[in-house]
Amino acid sequence: MDYTLPTIHINGNSRESLANGYSNAYRKLIEFRNAFNEIDHNARNYYPQGPGAWTRACDQRDVQRQRITDLMTYLEAHLIELGE
Repeated sequence: MDYTLPTIHINGNSRESLANGYSNAYRKLIEFRNAFNEIDHNARNYYPQGPGAWTRACDQRDVQRQRITDLMTYLEAHLIELGE
C-alpha cells in the first residue's frame, strides 16, 4: 500500500519524537497481537448456536487478524521512513 508518510521539517515534529511514538505503538501492538492469539478460540464455545457458527467465528477472527497485520505494516512503513 502507498502510505502518506510524514516529512521532517522545521515546523513539524522531530524525527526522534515521531520515531518514538510509532515505535511505542508498534511494541504495544505486538503485545496486543500476542494476547489476541492466546485467547482460547474453540469450537465447543459455538456449537450451541447451530451449524455454521464456528466457521463464521473463525472467518471473523481472521478478519481481525488481518486488520492487526495491516496496522503493523502501516507502523512499519513509518518506522522505516524515519530510519528506525
